[in-house]
Amino acid sequence: MKVMKVVQNKEIIYIYPTTTIRKALMTMNENKYRRLPIVNPGNNKLVGILTSMDIVDFMGGGSKYNLTREKHNRNLYAAINEPVREIMEENVITLKENADLDDAIETFLTKNVGGVPIVNDDYQLISMITERDVIKVLLDKIDENEVIDDYITRNVIFATPGERLKDVARTMVRNKFRRLPVVSEEKLVGIITSTDFIRLLGSDWAFNHLQTGNVREITNVRMEEIMIRDVITAKEGDKLKDVAKIMVTNDIGALPVVDENMRIKGIITEKDVLKYFAK
Repeated sequence: MKVMKVVQNKEIIYIYPTTTIRKALMTMNENKYRRLPIVNPGNNKLVGILTSMDIVDFMGGGSKYNLTREKHNRNLYAAINEPVREIMEENVITLKENADLDDAIETFLTKNVGGVPIVNDDYQLISMITERDVIKVLLDKIDENEVIDDYITRNVIFATPGERLKDVARTMVRNKFRRLPVVSEEKLVGIITSTDFIRLLGSDWAFNHLQTGNVREITNVRMEEIMIRDVITAKEGDKLKDVAKIMVTNDIGALPVVDENMRIKGIITEKDVLKYFAK
């Protein structure tokens, strides 16, 4: 199967390098997108991509935080109105429009990305394909008896309810994790994802929390204030097909795996599900 067949009816939203970071965040939040391709307005050629992890980086996780901290002396109002080219990723991993679905799966697994733009020979943006797109189209091919146990990521790094946003952001960027379970007294109590950073900055939440405009009024917020508490979980022995269906139906990228006492046993992500198709 060709990748274009998978995304043939998919609406593609893109932005320009001059689009402000705030406008990009609002677009991502409104459309529930984790990534936006960035093109030149004149020829539609791909020049970059903005992902949820770039936003985590921008919020204190890594070098892109320097835009706020150094250039604008921690003034979030000023930094967020900078053009998105200041924090976009320019070295974009792509697929050609004639690529096979197996090429997409291999790219997701080997390049550690959750979605890539599809381009033509002139590097013009054609579409986007994500891990979820692949899982959705291949869902019925998962063996009914396959369980998740061999696909679970066992060594889980987690956050605690008292951790500050900036510290969690650093952990996520350093480990290239798009989500962290939140654990208290060895029990799962919530989850924080890179998409939550988009939700917080792309809505009125952040600006309602700003008194002076100093970004530290946001980055010092504790996980217990912003984490998602109603977490959908899985258990060892659950069917892989059922878990994949939950991901697709609920538009989520991972399920913490817990025991009967809500203690973390691992996590299963969309990427882990894709490993089934790569066998």
